[in-house]
Amino acid sequence: MDIEETESTVLGGTISEWLAGEALLDSEPAALYTELCQRLRGIGMPILRGQVGFRILHPLYEASTISWMAGTDAVVGLFRPDDSSQERFIRSPFGHALAHRLPVLRRRLTGPTALLDFAELEEYRSLGGTDYVVFLVGFGHADRGLICSWLADRPAGFTDSEIVQLRRITREFSISMKSRIEHSVAHNVAHAYLGKRAGEAVLSGLIRRGDGEKITAALWYSDLRQSTALADRLSAEDFLSLLGRYFEMTAAAVLDGGGEVVSLIGDAVLGLFRVEGSPQEACRCALAAAHEARRRLAAAGPAATDLPLDFGIALHLGQVIHGNVGVPERLQFTVVGSAVNEVVRVQDLTKQLNCPLLATAPFAAAVSGPWRPVGEHMLRGRGTPMPILAMKGT
Repeated sequence: MDIEETESTVLGGTISEWLAGEALLDSEPAALYTELCQRLRGIGMPILRGQVGFRILHPLYEASTISWMAGTDAVVGLFRPDDSSQERFIRSPFGHALAHRLPVLRRRLTGPTALLDFAELEEYRSLGGTDYVVFLVGFGHADRGLICSWLADRPAGFTDSEIVQLRRITREFSISMKSRIEHSVAHNVAHAYLGKRAGEAVLSGLIRRGDGEKITAALWYSDLRQSTALADRLSAEDFLSLLGRYFEMTAAAVLDGGGEVVSLIGDAVLGLFRVEGSPQEACRCALAAAHEARRRLAAAGPAATDLPLDFGIALHLGQVIHGNVGVPERLQFTVVGSAVNEVVRVQDLTKQLNCPLLATAPFAAAVSGPWRPVGEHMLRGRGTPMPILAMKGT
């Protein structure tokens, strides 16, 4: 072993110590990987390019990659299950190593032993790459783990000692990444099933029954028309597909407008827009989301049934309790209170009054618009009638 290899081995130990410390921190994965690559190149490792890939649990994406090139910061990639690049990945070194569960895959890109049996390797050689190695690190489950590649730009490629060091450092990096991946999975699941704000509240420790707060909010409630007839007439697959279209029009409009989807109650959507200062902004956003939902319905193509797809929307302004309810073994983070009951019952009036969008007097008073009164109505549970308004032209 020459002096340069000895120095590299010693300095590689300092990287191992650094990674051990990073395993206890919450630094962002791309920043961590960028620094790792820079440190490796800084101690003399001929790292031209590095890439790490791992599966993620996310409703939209299946996997993520972090790619680094010398002189640049890392770039994060996200891949959907139906991504058009799926076929290319299967034929890549990563795909080959994963399919065959290869702990190590190495290819020389120059010299008499060069083997360019993957299309990507020609690209790497054109960048100045000379040696390419892939390491697969499992997390104890067939589909869990991390795959990492390193591309050298030294004419002679990696030394045997450097390959050993890189394999060890990749495993140590994987330990740091494992907790970050699991942390990301927890956030993705919480956000998908609870909503971003409620998910963060639960992850921060609000997990006991009774944890919560009183808030003032603009409430947004929609309900699918003729859902019973649709469920009876359509196959389960077609009905679930129709529900997906309906939620893209309604729940997605709430989220896109800056609101929170608190509950998907069967075929109903309960959303809220928090009042952070004046109620006007929250009500304006809720009203805009309602108009957007109706616009999406009008722009949608014909439904795969002779029953028309339609829904009503009710808007209300009031105080609610946002927190955990249920039994200790099974909790739901939701909103409760008289205002919630009222907005649900106002939505029922959209059928009776044949108006697709209705608002209560407190809501209409907070945001200007072409409102028209449609009478005072008794809502079950209230002792006095509630003035209800619709938009002119509807």
